[in-house]
Amino acid sequence: MSTRERSVDGDPRKHTAIIGDVETMWQKLVWDIHQFDQIQRSNPDLREPLGFAAINVCIAAASLADWTVTSYVRRQRTEGKPTRDANVRTHIYHHIPQQAMCEAIANTAKHACLRKGRWLDGEARIEWEDASEYNPSGFILRHVDSSGTQSIALNAFNTLQRNWRGELQNLGFSFSGNIGEFEWRQRHFESIFGRRK
Repeated sequence: MSTRERSVDGDPRKHTAIIGDVETMWQKLVWDIHQFDQIQRSNPDLREPLGFAAINVCIAAASLADWTVTSYVRRQRTEGKPTRDANVRTHIYHHIPQQAMCEAIANTAKHACLRKGRWLDGEARIEWEDASEYNPSGFILRHVDSSGTQSIALNAFNTLQRNWRGELQNLGFSFSGNIGEFEWRQRHFESIFGRRK
């Protein structure tokens, strides 16, 4: 396939049905993190859904980086300030430390093999935890970096979400970033608390 065939201009919604810009891709990342959170809380005894949902978060983060780089580079070129994809990616990695982890996980899922990258010697682990004074028993997904430092995936994903919001604003993408305004989020809260009057 030639480069021309791969890079056709047009509305991406023709293939995605809904995602047509960086903001909507960010909303998908938020959605996937919400789904991971719901599985963690509602089905703590199910290992596979937790792992599958984590991979979806990572794929969304990797896709968001692609959308961001493409949109930012196009905008800069249009404004007569050409920049390279690699420079934008370096900027993203610097401001979103969780991004390298997400891309490593997404690429491993996509290519069916483990490749060295920016998340050197990182590992994702799902482990059973017995109930404690503060938490019920259930599976917990953790990310372990090369130094052995562990982070709970849900915490890392929530930080990822906030860091992406800030990075998109840093790069000049104008959007509200107000998660509470998402229609699906409002409906979720209505299902819990009822409709506001």
